[in-house]
Amino acid sequence: MELFLDVDGVILDFEGAFIDYVRDNFLPDLPVDYEPKSWEMSEEFKALKIDEIWKKFVYTDRFKQMNLLIDSESFNALSELYPIYLITNLPQAQFESRKENLEMHNLNYRELTLAGHFNFGIDDYPTKSAMISRLRTAGEKIVFLDDHPANCEDVKASFPESDVYLMSRPHNEKVDDSEWIRVKDWQNFAKKVS
Repeated sequence: MELFLDVDGVILDFEGAFIDYVRDNFLPDLPVDYEPKSWEMSEEFKALKIDEIWKKFVYTDRFKQMNLLIDSESFNALSELYPIYLITNLPQAQFESRKENLEMHNLNYRELTLAGHFNFGIDDYPTKSAMISRLRTAGEKIVFLDDHPANCEDVKASFPESDVYLMSRPHNEKVDDSEWIRVKDWQNFAKKVS
C-alpha cells in the first residue's frame, strides 16, 4: 500500500494562515474563528482583490510557516508502515517554501511533488492522478487523501480500485460522497488506514 496525500488543507492549515493574513492586513473585524465556506477565496471575499493579496501572501512568513492540521507523531508512525508521497497544488515558485514548511515540522515522507486540478495557466501542469501514475509502484494499493473533490474525482476515475478519502473542510461540506470515503480529520483517516 502507498499513500498519496494532499498538503494544503490536509497536512498544513492553509486556510487558517491565509485568513489570519487577510484579517491582519485587510479585514481587522474578521472573527478569529472565521472559517471560509468556499474553496475560491474570491467568492469568499468579493470586496477584496484576492489575486493581488495572494501574490503578497506567498512571500510572507505565514505562507512559509503554516501550522499543522495533523498530529506529526501519528503521521510519522504511518510513514513507517507505508510509503507516503505528498502532492500539493502550487506553482513551482512556491515549491521550496512549502518544502521548508514541511521540514520545519519534521515530517517523514518519500517525496513532495506539484500537481492538481488548478494548473495556474501552465500547459503541462500535471493532475494528481498523472503524478500518482509516475510515482506509484505497480501492484501496490493506492490510498489518496485530499480536501478538494475535483482531485478526488480525478484519482478515483483514473484508479477505480484505489481508496480515495475526502478530508472534511467547510468548503466541501455539501459535496456528495458517492465516489470517496469522507473523513472528518487526520485521526479519523489514520485510524481507517492503519
